[in-house]
Amino acid sequence: MSRGRITYQVRYGAPAPTVVSSADHPDVRNALRLHRDTTAGPGHSDSDRAFHLVADGHSGNGSVARVVTEQHLSRVNGRPAVYRVEDPYGTPLGRVTLRRRPLGRTRWTVEPVAGPALRGFKGRMVWWVLWWPFGLPLSLIWAITSLFADEGDGGFRAPRRVTWRDGSGRAHVVYRGMAEEYRVRTDGWDPRLLAALIGLHQSFDPDEAAKRGGWYEY
Repeated sequence: MSRGRITYQVRYGAPAPTVVSSADHPDVRNALRLHRDTTAGPGHSDSDRAFHLVADGHSGNGSVARVVTEQHLSRVNGRPAVYRVEDPYGTPLGRVTLRRRPLGRTRWTVEPVAGPALRGFKGRMVWWVLWWPFGLPLSLIWAITSLFADEGDGGFRAPRRVTWRDGSGRAHVVYRGMAEEYRVRTDGWDPRLLAALIGLHQSFDPDEAAKRGGWYEY
C-alpha cells in the first residue's frame, strides 16, 4: 500500500509511456509502463480500453496488473464506461467508472476491492461557471487565430482538476491539470490500482501536447 503523500506522473518515451511515482513501494517498483493489450481484439467504441501495467525493467510478460473494459460508454442513454482492474492471476483490485453527461461534469469513480469508493468531478464548479461565459469564447478565438499562425500552442482549456473524495468529503487523490500530476493524500492505496486509474484518466484527458487518446494512441 502507498505510504505518505506520493506524487504520480505519466512520462512519455521509449520503450513505453510510464507512470512514475515519487516513492518506492516494497512490492511494486516506482515506475510502471503502460502497454496496450493487443490480444483484446479491435475496439468497438472510443471508450474501449485494455492495457497492462508492466514493472519498469521487465519485458512485456512482466505484467503486474491489467485493465479490461467491462462496459462501454454510451452517450445516447448515459450509460457509463466501466473498467475492471485485476492482478496477473485475475484477482480483482478494483473498478474505475467514467460517466459523461452532456450538460454536466465528467465524473470518475474508483472502487477498490478494500476501501471506500471515491468520486471525482472534472473541474471545480466555480471555474466552470466562469468558463462558459468567458473561457469558452476565448478558447474559440484562440483556436481560430492559431489556424493562421505558424505555430500554435495549447491556448485555453476547460477546467481539468479532479479531486477524488470519499463519502465524507475527504480528499484522497488530486489531479492537478496545469502540473499534469496526481497527488495521493492518504495511505492504503494499491499502487497498481492508482496507476490503472491514472492510465485511464490520461487516455481520456491527456496533456495538450499528446494525441487525442493520450498515451493510448501511441
